[in-house]
Amino acid sequence: MNPLLAQFLAEANDLLAQVDEGLLQLERDPGDPELVNEVFRAAHTFKGSSGLFDFPELTRLTHAAEDLLDAVRGGRLALDSGMTDDLLASFDLIRGWLAHVTAHERLPAGAGTEAAGLITRLRAPLGGEAVAAPTTTAGPAPVISTAPEWLAWLDAEWLTEIASWLATTSSTMRFVRYLPDDDCFFRAEDPLHLVRQVPALERLGLIQPEQWPVPDDYDEYTCLISFVVATRASTGELEYLFRYVPDQIQIVELDSDAITRHLSGEPPLHTEEAIAVAVTPVIDSALAADARAVLHAAHRMLTMEDLVVEGARLASVRHAVASAAWALGVPVDLAEAGPPALIAAVDLLAGEAAPAPVAAVAPVHDTPVRAEDRVEGRADDPGGQVGIRVLKVDQEKVDRLMELVGELNVAKNGLTFLAAAAEEEFGSRALSRRIKDQYAGMHRIAEELQAAVMDVRMLPLSVAFSRFPRLVRDLSRRLGKTIELVTEGGETMADKDVIEALGDPLVHLVRNSLDHGIEPPDERSVRGKAPTARLTLTAVADGDAVIVEVADDGRGVDPERVKHKAYEKGLISEEELETLSDTDAVDLVFRPGFSTADQVSDLSGRGVGMDAVRASVEKLGGSVTMRSKLGQGTSTRLRLPLSMAVTQVMVVSVAGQRFGIPVDLVVETVKVPAGGMGRVLHQDVVMMRGEVVPVIDLARALDMPWSLAEGADRPILVVSVNGQRVGLLVEQFHREVDVILKPMEGLLAYAAEFSGTALLGDGLVLLVLNMKEVLGLAARVA
Repeated sequence: MNPLLAQFLAEANDLLAQVDEGLLQLERDPGDPELVNEVFRAAHTFKGSSGLFDFPELTRLTHAAEDLLDAVRGGRLALDSGMTDDLLASFDLIRGWLAHVTAHERLPAGAGTEAAGLITRLRAPLGGEAVAAPTTTAGPAPVISTAPEWLAWLDAEWLTEIASWLATTSSTMRFVRYLPDDDCFFRAEDPLHLVRQVPALERLGLIQPEQWPVPDDYDEYTCLISFVVATRASTGELEYLFRYVPDQIQIVELDSDAITRHLSGEPPLHTEEAIAVAVTPVIDSALAADARAVLHAAHRMLTMEDLVVEGARLASVRHAVASAAWALGVPVDLAEAGPPALIAAVDLLAGEAAPAPVAAVAPVHDTPVRAEDRVEGRADDPGGQVGIRVLKVDQEKVDRLMELVGELNVAKNGLTFLAAAAEEEFGSRALSRRIKDQYAGMHRIAEELQAAVMDVRMLPLSVAFSRFPRLVRDLSRRLGKTIELVTEGGETMADKDVIEALGDPLVHLVRNSLDHGIEPPDERSVRGKAPTARLTLTAVADGDAVIVEVADDGRGVDPERVKHKAYEKGLISEEELETLSDTDAVDLVFRPGFSTADQVSDLSGRGVGMDAVRASVEKLGGSVTMRSKLGQGTSTRLRLPLSMAVTQVMVVSVAGQRFGIPVDLVVETVKVPAGGMGRVLHQDVVMMRGEVVPVIDLARALDMPWSLAEGADRPILVVSVNGQRVGLLVEQFHREVDVILKPMEGLLAYAAEFSGTALLGDGLVLLVLNMKEVLGLAARVA
């Protein structure tokens, strides 16, 4: 992929997210001018960057959205929900296009058709498709009787033909000279792309430099070519197209006589009237552009040869410079300023053209402004670091670095096996001790390196929460409910893989709360609740885990209704229907196939949502719990590991085979005398601190031949799965190790009792158990 396109796509994601967030805030606070400016700036930056590429449909749609935002920013329109819907839909469509561009480096084939309806809706509040950005130009540019000298860059034979055609039809044609700045590429301007968008283009001429630089001095990032364009488009259309570079264009409208006089060799007209026709639209159009463009245009007019700047024209220049000064936050008094003072003010303001407003300066009169009189405190010194230094790195490189850290951990663990072999096989305790010392140093470095890489991969939970303001807004309007979304703990950090995997479960939970949990406003009022419901997303750190909670103040879960629904669907027996506690009944919502919805919709009712939530979270090594009070609300808590890149496992052996069990599940390890085991209803149990713990023979559950010697102590590993303690009878305990867990693939992908494999330091492959499935196997075997 083109590196420039790759950079644009990376930045576009942030800009589109900024636009979405700003629009949602504006809907709640439409009168905040700073919010409007932030959204407009983000949209404008995105539009400018997209102009570097051949995406005309994208440019047209972004222009329409930007014009609507500009009208809101200028106070000509009040943003309402309908406009917000159209703007959000437009940027959603753009986001989908960019996903296609990421894969194919081009827009979808039907992009133009998809955009047409949205463009019409966006321009409707502005008066229709043809409405352009407002300018101060009064009417079209007048026809001038003499062509400018730059018309010579067009082919004389073609000009002869077009003059004859204009004489026959008694019509005129517009000609544009476009002089891009040398550094235009660094402002996200693409002159060729802009020229290609000229409507009704008849002829294109290139203005080449008088002398091209030698190869050694050639700078490919400098624009050396200008353009002369002949078009049948109106002056208004051309000014609208070039409205972001008004100081770089000159538009004239010529009839047949003007072109004929040019071909006959008459000198170009340099009267004040002709130059005013060419230059005044530049100043007028520049008033709608940024301050730099205004100042540049004013300076060109004030210093142009053969042009007397006085009277109304001088007042226009004063107004342009005053507008630029206001935009920069530098108030100046230009009421009586003449050309010398105006030039001095332009020089001053050009030096002050910075993003942040600056303090006021003394009024500017006809006295030239000295450099030493400039505002104090301005950062003229380019040295010094502003803010923190940020280096953008491709995510794949960080992932690769994390893999190498994991491989380093595996290689480091091999030293312990080597130390044991040195002592047991070669009888060298001194060598074993030296290897262990070396291992200790490597272990410290590896842990610090792993922590450093993990810090790079850590992202705030606000990244996962960012999608929900839009989701809650859209669904609440669709369901006719009024909901306030509150997010807390967005600064809590977690590994990027965890945050990415957390997205779908959170969407399920939020949709479930909106559809099932929260009542309509009238029902809430009847129950004495506020009409506006509250949905809260909370994240907190808990040791080496992160806890995310989704809570609402809705109707809560009715345990009796849940039990009867589960019984009707055959998920529980009649005995369970009578004996289940309210807490256990609430937990039934996570059963596969369970749903309380009477009708299936595109939001819910298919019986896969909550089951999918628990399955996804447990696949990440986490857990899900739900608490609910009827009539008061429901909260669902997800507990997830901070990272999935490196997994810590407890190694045990059964029937001569080693297995790994995630350390997060391990409660303790004990050795119980043979006589300490008991049996209750065909189930082995052990009494531990007054609690009866069921014991499962791990070898039997895995269908492995093995038996303990009569009278030998029983090694038992106690684990906690879904809040239940279970003892695993094993052959031997080993140590805890950090491993990189690889998923089961190929023919073994079906083996659900294994969550993956890992390579140990001695080169052997370790099978890591999925304890939920293992316990299910044990229950079936029993």
